[in-house]
Amino acid sequence: MSSSLTPSDAVRIASEWAGRLTEAVKNGDAEAFAAEFLQAGWLRGAYSAASSLSLPLTLVGQTSSASPGIYAPSKDLAIQSTSSIGPPALFSPPGNPNVVGVSGVLAFSLSSPPAVGRAFFRLFPDPSDGVWRANTLFTSLEELKGHEEQEAPEVFMDEPWGELQAKKVAEIEADPTVLIVGAGQAGLMCAARFGRMGIRALVIEKTPKVGDVWRNRYPNLSVHTPGYHTYMLYNPWPSTFPKYVPKQKIGDFFEQYAVGQELAVWTSTTIAAPPTYDEETRRWSVQLSRRGEKMSLSPRHILMATGTVGVPKMPSWPGMDTFKGTVYHSDAHKGAAPFKGKNVVVVGACNSGADMCIDFVLKGAANVTMVQRSATCVLSARVADAVLFRRNYPPTYSLADQDFVFNSTPLPLLLKTMAGGATQALKAPDRALHEGLMKAGMKLTWEMEPGKGEVGLLGFLFDRVASGSLMDMGAGQMIIDGKIKIKQGVEITHFESDSVVFAVGSKIPADVVVLATGYTPAIDHYMAIFGPDAPGADLPLGGLDHEGENRRAYRPSGVKGLWFAIGPFQLVRFLSKHLGMQILAEELGLKPAQPPS
Repeated sequence: MSSSLTPSDAVRIASEWAGRLTEAVKNGDAEAFAAEFLQAGWLRGAYSAASSLSLPLTLVGQTSSASPGIYAPSKDLAIQSTSSIGPPALFSPPGNPNVVGVSGVLAFSLSSPPAVGRAFFRLFPDPSDGVWRANTLFTSLEELKGHEEQEAPEVFMDEPWGELQAKKVAEIEADPTVLIVGAGQAGLMCAARFGRMGIRALVIEKTPKVGDVWRNRYPNLSVHTPGYHTYMLYNPWPSTFPKYVPKQKIGDFFEQYAVGQELAVWTSTTIAAPPTYDEETRRWSVQLSRRGEKMSLSPRHILMATGTVGVPKMPSWPGMDTFKGTVYHSDAHKGAAPFKGKNVVVVGACNSGADMCIDFVLKGAANVTMVQRSATCVLSARVADAVLFRRNYPPTYSLADQDFVFNSTPLPLLLKTMAGGATQALKAPDRALHEGLMKAGMKLTWEMEPGKGEVGLLGFLFDRVASGSLMDMGAGQMIIDGKIKIKQGVEITHFESDSVVFAVGSKIPADVVVLATGYTPAIDHYMAIFGPDAPGADLPLGGLDHEGENRRAYRPSGVKGLWFAIGPFQLVRFLSKHLGMQILAEELGLKPAQPPS
């Protein structure tokens, strides 16, 4: 970092800026507040307990009206230096080592309702006058006073722990405030978070055991991001786990997690009829089938945690019904061992398709061909670990501080930064991989839309749930070495009894065809339970809205008493807190639910 600035300069610059910002907030002066931002500055807020607590921020260059970020009246706005993030410090933005900024943390409190929060800021000198102003300010309400997250209570011998736990579970089962549908990472982490916030949460899961949602997936599956980035709230993976945690360990860990976090979970349980909401009582009527037994509940809220994607997409081609081989979706892959010595065609060139191909190569398939229908964004797991994730999750930060800082950049700005040069820097270490893949016939891209800039992997992850991207875990070298052949850019026209035929008239002999063709939208799970004509079924769920925030997830869904929790581990860990505060605020009468803007 080329700069004459010192660490003490960083503290001075941040303190002076924070003083001016404090004065603007104290006076309720929106114009003065906006003046503390660069012309292209960004403001992002995680959650306000009441809509009346936000200043009018239309003067700031970009704002998020869905979750405005500075709260009024606020008090005790001050630099925070006691967290693992430390005092304000110098930094350089990704891809711009010659640019120097100052980042740090502010703490603040509210008087109505009593609450505390933190804000993360990034400052740069304004080119117009040299005054240091905010490029980004991220505010996060963290606790409602009197309703803070609770640590484990002390238990003495006057009442056995088992009896205490049984009593707690019985109270939840008798009258859950929130019914959580799904015991995957989203359902379990939200239940754990809610429990510490004093919110009674009951989780229902359709499979026989907690963790089956991962156990039942294909054998060689592991998470495609490092374990220090992908872990469970309050409970990081054991140090003995591999960096990329395999699905069997995740499934078993989920089961232990439910026990360790003292969660109330009903397995082999499904919703038997579309739930109905009573406006007068503000409760749902839910009919359940639990291991074949019919029962009913009346929760005040339903949280859908049924996955980030819907059901498998199964394309159909003429001749599939007379094909003598085996055809199935990658979701149904149970292992490649039965196909040793066979000819394999995998349709799809993203993460699932690559995992399928690796499995078939390692299990001795005679020929493995990957059919790539459109260009793929490829980043190696090695580079993602070293350059992308480790940099954003420094081991010197506490786990909570890592998530706080990682989520502090507005996503549109992050993608703009990636398109402005950070993606080029990220691609450089993978040059040999990319050149080898293109030489083998694979088509690569880092743009989600032609001409809109190379947003790279992060764009595909946040906006498309990773669709169209590949975190390379070894398939790339197999393609370069010719162990996996590429058939690119040619449409399948039909199947013959022993082959797949393409538009140019060429054909590939096939004994098995795996369709790694993706999934329908996540809203399909909601419609499957609530009915295709249920309120909100026609509204999009997941991906990014026009403000760069998650559509309908972790915020009012537009349907009273209904919430959605979707996304990767790190997103659930962080936003489960803000979801819990919104539910808690409604239960305390602090904030009526508002539909998303």
